[in-house]
Amino acid sequence: MTYDRGMNPMTRYRWVVCALIFFATTVNYLDRQMFSLLVPFFENDLRLGPTDLALINVSFILPYGLAMIFVGRALDRIGTRRLLTGSYLLWNIALIGHSLVRGLTGFMGARFVLGFGESAMFPAAVKTVTEWFPRKERALATGFFNAGANLGAVLAPLIGVTVATQFGWRTSFVITGLIGMVWVLFWIPMYREPQSHSKVSPPELEYIQADSEPSLPAMSYGELLGIRPVYALAVAKAMSDAPWWFYLFWMPKFLVDQFHLKPIFMAWAIPVIYIFADIGSISGGWLSSRLISRGMAVGPARKWVMLACALAVVPVMTVGLLVDHPSILGIPSVFWAVAIVSLAAGAHQGWSSNLFTLISDTIPKGSVGMAVGAINGFAMIGASAMQFFVGQAVLLTSSYTLPFILAGSLYLLALIWLQLMMPHVHQMVPGRSARIPFVLAGLAGFLIALAFLQYQTNKPPYTSLADYQVTRKKELNATLAYEGGPTAKVGWMDARWFRWWPAGKPQKIELIKFDQRGQAFIESKGDQATKYSGEPAAEVVRFFGTMK
Repeated sequence: MTYDRGMNPMTRYRWVVCALIFFATTVNYLDRQMFSLLVPFFENDLRLGPTDLALINVSFILPYGLAMIFVGRALDRIGTRRLLTGSYLLWNIALIGHSLVRGLTGFMGARFVLGFGESAMFPAAVKTVTEWFPRKERALATGFFNAGANLGAVLAPLIGVTVATQFGWRTSFVITGLIGMVWVLFWIPMYREPQSHSKVSPPELEYIQADSEPSLPAMSYGELLGIRPVYALAVAKAMSDAPWWFYLFWMPKFLVDQFHLKPIFMAWAIPVIYIFADIGSISGGWLSSRLISRGMAVGPARKWVMLACALAVVPVMTVGLLVDHPSILGIPSVFWAVAIVSLAAGAHQGWSSNLFTLISDTIPKGSVGMAVGAINGFAMIGASAMQFFVGQAVLLTSSYTLPFILAGSLYLLALIWLQLMMPHVHQMVPGRSARIPFVLAGLAGFLIALAFLQYQTNKPPYTSLADYQVTRKKELNATLAYEGGPTAKVGWMDARWFRWWPAGKPQKIELIKFDQRGQAFIESKGDQATKYSGEPAAEVVRFFGTMK
C-alpha cells in the first residue's frame, strides 16, 4: 500500500518515544548510582566493611537479574506501558526507603526491593526499540537510550554528593527518589504501541514496519532456551557486565580510598567517566548501523565494533597499579586513572549497545522481552561473582589491582565465546524445546556455586584475636609468643600492631584490624593503609625496640 505523503507527512514520533526511554534510563542510573556515591558518607557511621558492601551490592544485583527472567515474559504478555509504570514507581519508593536504614540488614532489604523494581527497565527499553524502529536504526536507537544511563550516572554525583555534603546522605536518597516520580507523568499519556498511536502517521508506521520480521507468537521458556544464541549472548553478557558493575559500584570508593581524596572530588571525576560512556554508547550503535548501511552483513558489523571496544578496554588493567605512583609524565596518577576508566566505560557502552541489539537481531520480535530478561538474569550471576571477588580482594590486599586486571581481560574472552557459539547472526525460528528441569537444575547449580563463593570470600582468615594468635603462630612457625604493640584505627575498624619471631628469620611486625564481629584481618599495607590513623611504622618499630 502507498500513501500520499502530501496528505500524510512522515512523522518522527519514534524518536519521541526513544527520548522517553532515554529519560527513564537516566533516572534509572541516577537512582542506581546513588548508593555507591554515598558510601564514603555513611560507611564509617554504619560500620560497613568491603565484604559488607559487596553483600549489599549483591542484594541488589541478584533480585534485579533473576526477576528479569519473569519480567521479560510478563512484558510480552501485559505490555510495556503498564509494567514499566508499576516497576518505576516501586523502585523510586524503594530508593526513598534507603533514607530510613540503620545498618547492613536495612540496606540489604532496601537494595533487594530496588533491584526487583528496576528489573523491568532494560527489557522494556529493548522491546520498545524493537517495536518502534526498523532494524537498520535499532543499534542507533539502542545507543541513544543507553546513553541515558550514563547521563544519570553523570547527574548522580552532581546531585547526590552536593546534597549529602550540605544536608546529609539520607536527604540525597529522598530527593532523587522524588525526582524519579516526575517521569511517570509524561510516560502514561505519551506512550502507546506504534500501530495504535495517534501521533504516528501512516508513512512512519510503514517505515517502522518495512523490514520487520514475521510476527510470531511469544515462545515458551522451553522454546527460548532451546535456541543456541541465547546461551552465547547470556555468557558473553555475564562476562562483560561484571566489569561494568565493578565500575558502577566501586569507582567512588576506589577514588576516595586509594588516592586519599575528598568525596567532593567525585562531583567532577564520576561525570567525566560517564560522559565518555555516553559517547561510546551512541558511537558504538552508530558505527555498526553505518557499516550495515554500507552493505556489511549484520553479524560482522556488530562483532567488528565489539572487537574494537574489547581492545579499548585492555588499558584498564593498569589502573590498580597507578596508586603506587604519585604522577606519570608530570600528570597526577588520579587523572590517568579517571582517563583510562573513562575510555573503558565508553568502550563498554559501545559493546553493550551492539550486544543488546544482537538479541533483537536473533530473537523473534514477540519474544524479545523474555529473551532480554533471561539473558540479563544470567548475566547478573557473573556480576555478583565479581562483587564478591572485589570485596575480598580489597579486604585482604587493600588494593584494587586484581579486580582491574580481571576487568580488562573479560571482554576479549566474551567475544571469543560469542564467535564460537554464534558465528552467524540471523533470526532464529523456534525448534526443539529445552528440558526445563535440566535448565532449572543448571541455574540452581550456578546459584549454589555463587553462595559457596560468597561463603568463601566472606570467611575471615581469623575468627577472633585468640584464633589469630594460635593460627598465626603455626603459619609463621614462630618460636616465641607474639608481642602486642600500639593500637590504631583503619577507618572505623579497631587495629593493633603485633610482633612475631619466626624460626630462623627476622622479626615480623604486622598490623591487625578487627571488624564489628571481632574477626581479625592482616592489613598488608600497614601504616599506608587507606584511612589509617595511629603511630607511623617507624615509631612502631622503635616501640618494639624498647621492649625486652
